[in-house]
Amino acid sequence: FPPPLPKDDDIWRMGEQGAALLEQHGFKRYEVSAYGQASKHNLNYWQFGDYIGIGAGAHGKITDANNNKIFRTVKSRSPKDYLSTPKKSIQQIENLIFDFMLNALRLKDGFNKELFSNRTGIGYEKVASKIAKAKDLGLIETNKKHVLPSAKGYDFLNDLQEFFL
Repeated sequence: FPPPLPKDDDIWRMGEQGAALLEQHGFKRYEVSAYGQASKHNLNYWQFGDYIGIGAGAHGKITDANNNKIFRTVKSRSPKDYLSTPKKSIQQIENLIFDFMLNALRLKDGFNKELFSNRTGIGYEKVASKIAKAKDLGLIETNKKHVLPSAKGYDFLNDLQEFFL
């Protein structure tokens, strides 16, 4: 059997202590679960950019601009299966707004409003009311160009992302 998990309050304190230790050593939190020193690691992914998955278990995201459709690709996880049949499954992303927000709101700096429209093909006005509701609850901060999770929104990221389901 696995060992028992610590109490929620203890997990919270450990997270705060770990974050403080990382920041004392020059690491900045740029994504909800990642720290780095001026890192751009995975930024394209978090900003809903396209990428190609190579190898067993790889995922990718491809935009078909000609047809205004966006697809996710997945390759077999098993190296044996991948080597014998290196085909990938392809699925169209149905809820582009949620998919974008699922990634972009994980970034400490959030996203540029123009990037939302450029990457999804959907006008920002389609999400403006949801953003406003989240802002009223203190989960989001905005300015003319950017949307970013507040400190509270970052702590309750699942609740924030749920606005866009």
